[in-house]
Amino acid sequence: MPSTPSVTSQVAKGTGWVVAWRMASRNLGLLSTLVLVRLLRPEDFGLVALATGFANAVDSLSAIGVQDALIRETSPGRDMYDTAFSLNALRGGVTAVIIVGVAWPAATFFSEPRLVSVMLALAASMLISAFENIGTVDFRRDFAFHKEFNLQLGSRIVGVASTIILAVIWRSYWALVVGLLAARVARLVQSYTMSAYRPRVSLRSWHGLIGFSLWTWLLTVLFQIRDRGDSVIIGRMLGTAQFGVFSIGSELGALPVTEVVEPLSRTLFSGFALLHRSSESPTRLYLGAVEIAIMLILPAGIGISMIADPMVRVALGAQWLNAVPVIQIVAIISTISVFGNFSGAFLSAGGQPRATFLVSSVSVSIRIPLMIALVYGWGLPGAAVGVAISLAIDQGLFLWRTMRHLTITIRDLLSCTWRAMAASLAMIGCMAALGMAWTPGNAATDWSNARDLAARCAVGAVTYTVSLIVTWFLAGRPGGIERQILMFVRKRLGWRAARP
Repeated sequence: MPSTPSVTSQVAKGTGWVVAWRMASRNLGLLSTLVLVRLLRPEDFGLVALATGFANAVDSLSAIGVQDALIRETSPGRDMYDTAFSLNALRGGVTAVIIVGVAWPAATFFSEPRLVSVMLALAASMLISAFENIGTVDFRRDFAFHKEFNLQLGSRIVGVASTIILAVIWRSYWALVVGLLAARVARLVQSYTMSAYRPRVSLRSWHGLIGFSLWTWLLTVLFQIRDRGDSVIIGRMLGTAQFGVFSIGSELGALPVTEVVEPLSRTLFSGFALLHRSSESPTRLYLGAVEIAIMLILPAGIGISMIADPMVRVALGAQWLNAVPVIQIVAIISTISVFGNFSGAFLSAGGQPRATFLVSSVSVSIRIPLMIALVYGWGLPGAAVGVAISLAIDQGLFLWRTMRHLTITIRDLLSCTWRAMAASLAMIGCMAALGMAWTPGNAATDWSNARDLAARCAVGAVTYTVSLIVTWFLAGRPGGIERQILMFVRKRLGWRAARP
């Protein structure tokens, strides 16, 4: 029987690998973009982006979540793995057929005949992915996230290298398309070289997967409605330019979530599934994850909100200043997404995707009319407020549901989050006293804004860290992330001192 501390350790290591993959992927993507913009024309990027955007939407809408179903199963047999492989193959085939079917109408609608051949190639890439070895799901099931890292990184490197080499030779958008195909082929080959499992065609265990998969699919559709709803409402009422500003602002404001909470949620799903299979209580794991996540993203979200103006001036330029209110609102409210993400992982891993769907459907049904009303009344800031209100409702419902299941009290939540909240308040107070909180940057030069931004970041980081250490000592130095960091530092200092 696995113990909770061991699961916590495995979740922490797994999260490290997921975060490492995100950083590696972003760096490879940046390298690829910096090279390709000098070799290809803007219309080449636009053509492929248009086709891949549609293909990815179809792919997302057809996602059925059989991998997650296998992860949470107590003892899945060969029949269940083979059924999952077969369902994925069928899904990939249907997705490819849909993309092929709309290739010509899409080309006619956009008056772009080249779109046909690009979409046919993307349909082939979907079909290739459909036959990946289902055995790689054991990487997540067994917490072997380093193997998943190698699987993803290998194919990503192949794709980027192929794209750059072909762009040098061809100077055509086909370099982007063939690079994508090369990445899919590389991942297919890797899936069979990295896993000894050899799937067969079978649907014998479809009844054991279809229930979980159906609710997972409905949840995916719901999220597509939510995300596409924002773009349709803002784009229709304010125009595409304003939607572009909102999109960039939302992305920057949500950075703590995408870079910390989402990777942690991915590994937490495996942790909750393991505890579910062994009939152990996940309460300690849930509260520990909340403590660590809040300690990291609360100061990050509040900090991004406070320095939004100089950050935009330095990173994007003065022409993007309309995104500042969006960043300020989204960055603060996104810090509470810890509860919804972790609760969703807990409910799904425990075999309750229906509960996740029902809770999410309430917030989405409120979000759409709320966005329409607020965008009509207050424009972009109204859209950000609409996101904030709907997110608060969503997180509150998820937290309420999880607290009932895990018998968690408000006192339990406060006991694992009060130090981070107190340190964040100290950070706000210090930066406000110095005129660094929610104040505009310098309109004169980029260099002065860069220095101002660096100073604000340094003051905020030092204030929060010192305040967090003080609250830790006041609390009696309890076991937690502070103690683990201290032990790590002592170990490193001792190792260095022992060296000749």
